[in-house]
This record gives sequence, C-alpha cells and structure tokens, in this order.
Amino acid sequence: MAGHVVSVGDLVLDIVLPVRLPVVGGEHQEPASRQVEPGGAANFLFAARHMGLRVSAAGAVGADVFGQLILDALRTDGIDTTHILAMPGSTTTLVIALADMTSGQHTFLGHYGTGEDVPYPAGLDATIASADLLFVMGYTFAEKRVVPMALRALDRARQVGIPVYLDVGPFMAAVPPDVVQHVTQRAELMLMTEDEVGLVSEGRAGDEAYADLLARGPHTLIVKRGASGCTIITRDGQTHVPGYPARVVDTIGAGDCFAAAFVAGRLNGLSLVDAARLANAMGAATVQKAGAGRNAPTCAEVLAVLERAGERLDFRCE
Repeated sequence: MAGHVVSVGDLVLDIVLPVRLPVVGGEHQEPASRQVEPGGAANFLFAARHMGLRVSAAGAVGADVFGQLILDALRTDGIDTTHILAMPGSTTTLVIALADMTSGQHTFLGHYGTGEDVPYPAGLDATIASADLLFVMGYTFAEKRVVPMALRALDRARQVGIPVYLDVGPFMAAVPPDVVQHVTQRAELMLMTEDEVGLVSEGRAGDEAYADLLARGPHTLIVKRGASGCTIITRDGQTHVPGYPARVVDTIGAGDCFAAAFVAGRLNGLSLVDAARLANAMGAATVQKAGAGRNAPTCAEVLAVLERAGERLDFRCE
C-alpha cells in the first residue's frame, strides 16, 4: 500500500561529534569521528523513505554549500525536493550536535538560517492535494522565513481534506501564541513529549492539557516517553504502548524517526496501537546507531526489534 507524505519546513544540516559531556572550557577533546548529515525534518524524511513511503519535502535551505549538501543527500535517497527553495543570499540553519556515546545524551549548538521570506512554491498545492498526509514539525513555525509558506500549506491540506500531523518539539516555546493556536486547530494528530505538552496548551499539564488540546481540533495525541514507549490519548481514553529494550548509543533523531514509523504504520492500515508499536521499535532501532539523517534505521532493522521481542505486525518492507 505504501503512501505519500509531504513534510514542510525544518531543514537543517547537523554536524555530529562524539564527545564526553559535559564539555568543559579549557579542556581539549578530539572526537573519534564526525558525521555531516541533514537533520531536523530530514531525519523524518529519511526514516519515512526507509519505511517505504513516497516522500516530498517543502521548505527552505540556504544558497550555500550546506544547503547543497542537504539537497544532494535527499535526492540521492529518492526524496522529492521540488518544493525546497534556496533564496539568493540566504544561509542554511546549521547545528553542531555534541553526542556522548557513553551516556546516550546530547546537546545542540544551532544557528538559524537567514534570508528573505520564502515564497509559496509553485505546484505545492497540487502535491499536497495528491498526498495522503501532511507532516510538520513545531520548529518550522520558529523559522520566520518559512512560516507564511507553512501556514498556507496547512490551510491547503485542510481545504482538500488531507490529514495533518504535527510533531510539537521544544522550539514551539519560541512560537507566538496565536500561531500555536492556529496550528494546533488544524492538526488531526499531535506527537509530543510530556515536557512539550505545556508548550501547546498554555502551560497546562496532564489530563487538563490533553482535554484542552483535544477540544481544539486534534482527535489523537501521542505522548512519546522514550524507552518507556508512548501513550495514545483520544476522547475515549488513554492507552500506553510499552517500548522495547535497546542499548543506547545516541538519542539524536529518535523522536523524528519515531514519527516517521508511526506515519508509515497509519498509511499502511495499522491501528493506532500497532502503529505505536512500530514507532516504538523504530525508536529502539534509532538509539542503537550514531546520528540519524541517512543513518536512520532501515525497515528491516525496525522489524528486527519486533522479532527479538517475539512480536509481529502486518507491515511489509518495500
């Protein structure tokens, strides 16, 4: 069955360096390796592609070498980049990710890309109308140059009846309240960690926050809980779906890849619970590898996590 997903915004370049955290001023470390990978929504794009989905990306990169690296990598993996624009004189968002392979923790140092507001890409309306789902990350609405484009894409999806999934993320804290309200009202499903719930519910927490969000428009909330799995929340109640054991090497991109597997599961007919199981398996597979981007787990690696747990799903790798 597969499926076609359009992802809008949040295109960055990650430079991943393995270090010992905390990094202390005056002390020198020599990382044993380095990875230069498209990050942010690109983690989602690669993971979704590895799970067999047809993937289209829309947004902005800089008219610089970093932007070209992102475009080249996406195209090589078969991801449609027709609607990614590089405005003259613009720069790409760059993130240095310091990852402690011993503890599995990481920290990010980032610099927002700069440039003029990005015009709405020609043909994006038609691409959205032909897709099965529109996916957007909260960071997109903190990157000012793409906000008008992203909001129009959301409205287009709503107009033609294409479901919108929103992955909240920590950068939603920097998004104006009226934009948060606008976006959450247009999302059919929202993914977030417990720490991110308050960012989209005016500081509320727990059941009060869930009720507030479900009253706005979304019919499903997925709360990601790391190694513990995730919780599915609907107006009918809550269901916890346990995670799978994994030897943690690096947690970078785990939430992004989780979202991709969840989307792949839903677009291939899995129930909410089974899609969450597939996503939990993706999360476990992701943290066992360094970095994400093109290194996002393959479908076979995800299903192997389920097999080791003695579980099977009606999901076939393409």
